[in-house]
Amino acid sequence: MLSVTRHVTPAFIVIGLGYLFHRIFKNEIDSLVSVSMSLLIPSFAFVHLYRMELEAVELNTLFLSAWIILLLPGVLAWLYFQRSGMSHRGLYLPIMFMNSVNLPFPILLSAFGEDAFPYALVFYLASLLGIFTLGSLIVAEKKGYLQLFKEPVIYAIAIALWMNLAEVTVHEELIHPLSLLESATIPMVLLVLGMQLSRVKIRQWKLPMLAVMFRLGGGIIAAFICISLFQLEGLAQKVVWLEAVMPSAVISALVAEKYQADPELVASTVALSTCVSIVIIPLVLFYIT
Repeated sequence: MLSVTRHVTPAFIVIGLGYLFHRIFKNEIDSLVSVSMSLLIPSFAFVHLYRMELEAVELNTLFLSAWIILLLPGVLAWLYFQRSGMSHRGLYLPIMFMNSVNLPFPILLSAFGEDAFPYALVFYLASLLGIFTLGSLIVAEKKGYLQLFKEPVIYAIAIALWMNLAEVTVHEELIHPLSLLESATIPMVLLVLGMQLSRVKIRQWKLPMLAVMFRLGGGIIAAFICISLFQLEGLAQKVVWLEAVMPSAVISALVAEKYQADPELVASTVALSTCVSIVIIPLVLFYIT
């Protein structure tokens, strides 16, 4: 367990530093979020997808696994809400969409090395597509899914996948600047996560904790299904397990705020799920290693 903890602790320490920095200095973080989403993460995605060595069949299997892990918790929550007569459309966002960038990237790098990144990027792609299509349709009265086409990372992923599958060769001197940006991605997204969490105030406990149970419990059930259904082994299986227990994505709180879909409940769920993940992630990492 001590060996496992050393893979997780650095990430949460950097998140904590970001939290404290923003609480003390009250600086504006929107520009940092924009730099991360528009420049660093697209560079990260392009470099790793361009260099990855995964078969198309394996990519498809992981992509389907990611969608099962996204959808199943939402379906379980919907069944419960219908039976209980509850109507909280915003809560579906943190239940379905997990943090697929800030936490899994550094933990996977520390535990399994760079070979795990292509697998993690497939989950990131599925989550990004999901929240700006299905997620927006759940909470928005207008076509919020059009925001998807404003995300640079979508184009970076598409171009990198095409170049990889078509075996397009690019001189390393052209890739090197992107590699420099890629190397800054993990510390930046961890700091930004901490700074974003510092703005969240937990105003309710009962419903957010219920949502956390659906996010993590549903994710674990979905991981069992995916591993059995697709006969996943090795690194793919480990990544599926770890992604399935990631906390709610911070972007779900931003989307909920934009469309006024239970924003306080969603923000509280994001914060609580991140706190719970401090315990859950090391336990799962211990189990899979």
